Amino acid sequence: MAAPDWRYTEAYWERLVQVYMEQLRENPKSYVYVPLADALVYLGRINDAIEILTWGLTKLPDSRAAKVMLAQLLYDIGDVAGAKLILEDVAGRWPDITEAVSLLCKIYEAEGDNESAKVKSKALLSYYPESAPVRKMVQRYDGTQAAKREAMHAAMGDADAPRAAPVEPLAEARNPAEESQERVLTALEEMLNGFEALKQEGE
Repeated sequence: MAAPDWRYTEAYWERLVQVYMEQLRENPKSYVYVPLADALVYLGRINDAIEILTWGLTKLPDSRAAKVMLAQLLYDIGDVAGAKLILEDVAGRWPDITEAVSLLCKIYEAEGDNESAKVKSKALLSYYPESAPVRKMVQRYDGTQAAKREAMHAAMGDADAPRAAPVEPLAEARNPAEESQERVLTALEEMLNGFEALKQEGE
């Protein structure tokens, strides 16, 4: 009888946490703190993930993946100001990171700062001119401004004012942890197998 598939279970992520913690103890300056935070997220340990990302960024402050993940987690727990601060740093230094710009624009929009959202989304479009989602993002914020102009003309009784085109809703920014899962699972399992083999050799 085949062994049960334990992947994606709580035991699976707990084991990953143990493996990564051991690697981090051996090398405190390792980027393994990012997948460690990812595993903690899957266990629902959001505060622990935030803590490890914050700590890791003191050792390796230029990790874009860690910054974006931390910003998303802060946003998810309601610390919008903290998320915004990180995202503005990321978008300023790396304006081509779609996840960071998308979430930052969402925050700007919630604050009523559609002009900043338009500027950031247009900067992103210069990197991905053929990307339909990015074009829709730009159109969203351009459309918001057009709608305001239309309302102003309507209030002034200008029936001939141009009408704003309908804008499709912008998709929610994806969690970096979700996007990284499929990419890293194979590598993680190889690490686990190697770690288990080492343990057996030592027994």
